[in-house]
Amino acid sequence: MKFTWDDYSATYKDVVETWLDEEAKKFTGCDDGFEGYYNYWVNEPDTTLGENFWAKIILQEDIPVGVLVIALWENAFTVSEYIISPDYRGKGIGPSALAEVLLEAKKILKREIFEARAVIYPNNVASQKAFEKAGFQFESEHPDGDAWNYKYKR
Repeated sequence: MKFTWDDYSATYKDVVETWLDEEAKKFTGCDDGFEGYYNYWVNEPDTTLGENFWAKIILQEDIPVGVLVIALWENAFTVSEYIISPDYRGKGIGPSALAEVLLEAKKILKREIFEARAVIYPNNVASQKAFEKAGFQFESEHPDGDAWNYKYKR
């Protein structure tokens, strides 16, 4: 593996919050911060950490460079949030880490991933490119046109 993966915890709260610049807020569901997003989902009755919900810190040489949330809802793995530190955007970490977690999911999440989904805003070109480099393909447009569905199949 190229990256080290750690479970998100309060240890990482402050550093992850600094990654939520205007661009990240525009393209994520973290308007109230990542910690608020994380706590909302972790406290949902159907959420079980490590079983159907994973929030992973991506470390490169012991430096946190991103956070990735994958959920398993209705038998479908979904990349729910994916934020790369502004200092590391555009350096290939996004597609590399995403590809790694998909191919090495058994080691990282303790579950195999053969198919996954993601929803990306049409104007989020950087994410579209990163997900496509990791093996996702455009599948369809949401009926209201405000988001695009992407699918990964190994």
